Amino acid sequence: MSQLTESPNRLNEQQSIPQDEIIDKSQKLATSSPDKENSQELFRLQKQQFIQKMTQDNSTRRQKKIIGDIKDVVNVNKQIVNFGLVIPGNICEDDIQFQNLSNETVIIGIQIICNNTEFDDLDEYVYSARKLNGYDYNDRFMLACPAQKQFSMKIALKVPNIKEQKGLFGTIIITASYSNHQKIQGQINAQIQSQIALPSIECPKTLMNSAYNLPVIQMAFKLGKKLDCKIPFRNNSSIGLPLEMEFLNKNDNEILINPPSLSVQANSQFLVTIYIKSKQEQIIKNVLIVKVKNSNVHFSYPFIIKIY
Repeated sequence: MSQLTESPNRLNEQQSIPQDEIIDKSQKLATSSPDKENSQELFRLQKQQFIQKMTQDNSTRRQKKIIGDIKDVVNVNKQIVNFGLVIPGNICEDDIQFQNLSNETVIIGIQIICNNTEFDDLDEYVYSARKLNGYDYNDRFMLACPAQKQFSMKIALKVPNIKEQKGLFGTIIITASYSNHQKIQGQINAQIQSQIALPSIECPKTLMNSAYNLPVIQMAFKLGKKLDCKIPFRNNSSIGLPLEMEFLNKNDNEILINPPSLSVQANSQFLVTIYIKSKQEQIIKNVLIVKVKNSNVHFSYPFIIKIY
C-alpha cells in the first residue's frame, strides 16, 4: 500500500508533465509485460492524467461561469431616465443605480451619448453624468464595483439655448469586465429623454408706442393719490414657471415691484404691483425684466410712468 501512495509534493511535481507525454507512456506500459513494477507506474500515470484532466475541466467550468452575460452580472434600476418638459438653459439631474450581482469585482464602463447630433459641436454636454461625491461632469466613466455591491450616479441634462420645441434623446451604454481584464459579454442600454418647451408670458396692458415702435406699458399717476399699479400677466406655457422680477436700471430708487419672485401655474394669470416713491412731477422710464429661474429664458417689458 505504501508503494501506491504519492506524497503531495510528488504529485505537484508530476502535474507539470505534458498530457501527451503521460498518454504516450501509459499506452507503452499498457502493451508491455504486466509485471508489478509496470502496473504501479501505469497506475501512477493514469492517476496523474486524471488529476490534470479534472483540473482543466474545473478551470473551464469556472471560466464559463465567470464570463457569463452582462445582464447576469450587472443590474441597472432604470431603463429610461425621463426629464419630462424642460426649457432652454435648464440644468436637471436624476439618479441611476448600478449593482454588481456577481461574487467578483467588476469594472463597469458607463458612456453617455446625446443622440441629437446637431449638438455635437456644443462646448457643453447636453447629457452627461457625475459621481455623487463630486461635480465633474463627463460622458465616460470606469468604476470598480466590489462583489454584491451597488453604487449610484447622477445623470445630468443641460438644455441647449435654442428657440425651438423639440425632443432631446440620449443613451446610457453600460459595459463590464472583471478585474483581470476579462470582458463580460454584451452591453446594457438605458434611454434618456426630455422635451424642450418654449415659455410664453403675455402682458395685456402693453400698447404700441409710436415714438419707440415697441409695445410699452404706459401708466399715469396724480400726486397726492396712491402711487401703485397692478399689472396683469398671463403664462401661456403648458408648464408652471418659477419667476423673478427686476428692473433693467437697478439704480432707479423711485420704483419698487412686489412680489420680486413667484411661481405661476401653467396657462394662468398673475399680477405684480409697481410702487412709486416719487413726490414730484416727472416721467420714469425703465424696463421690467421677468426671468424664468434656472434657465436662459427672460422677457422684457418697457414701461413709461408719468407723474403729474
